[in-house]
Amino acid sequence: MQSVDEFIESLLKDKGITDIDPEIKEELVADMKARLMDQINKAAIMQLSEEKADELARLVDDPNFTNEKMTEFMTNSGVNLTEVALDTMLKFRSFYLGTGE
Repeated sequence: MQSVDEFIESLLKDKGITDIDPEIKEELVADMKARLMDQINKAAIMQLSEEKADELARLVDDPNFTNEKMTEFMTNSGVNLTEVALDTMLKFRSFYLGTGE
C-alpha cells in the first residue's frame, strides 16, 4: 500500500496540480492529509460496535493511550484497518477527482 503522502502526490498529479508555489503546495498537501486521515479514522470508528465505541471514547482521554495502543484496540475489536484505509482512500480519490460518488 502506498503511503498517504504518495497517495496525495498522485492525486495532485492526476488533478493536474503540478506547477504551484511550493509553500502553497505544502499547505494543500497538509490540508488534504488531515482531511483524509480524519475520514479514515471516522470510517474505522464506524466499524466498531456501540460498546467498543464507548470504550474507545473513554480510552482516548488517557494520555498513555498512544497511536500504537489505538491500532491494537481497533485490530482487537475486529476492525480491518488496511481495508478501511484502502476503501476510504478510493472514495477520497473518486470525490477529489470527480469520477463518481
